Amino acid sequence: MSQYPNLFTPVVAQMVAIGEETGELDSILEELAGFYEEEIDLIMDNLPAIIEPVLILALGVGVGGVAIAIIMPMYSITSAI
Repeated sequence: MSQYPNLFTPVVAQMVAIGEETGELDSILEELAGFYEEEIDLIMDNLPAIIEPVLILALGVGVGGVAIAIIMPMYSITSAI
């Protein structure tokens, strides 16, 4: 694991080393898996809060574009009269 420092965090490398030394690698890996699973769950819970404003903005731009595409020809027709 020390050959790939960008792949694993130092905490993970240290915990795996301790697990290997004590012979409790399976419980250490289960604990690490639980920790990272909770971290992913938190990220996935917060993801809609991040995506929602972006989608609302995109829909607003789309609706505004359609409205302008409809109103501009009507405006040019009425101004030509």
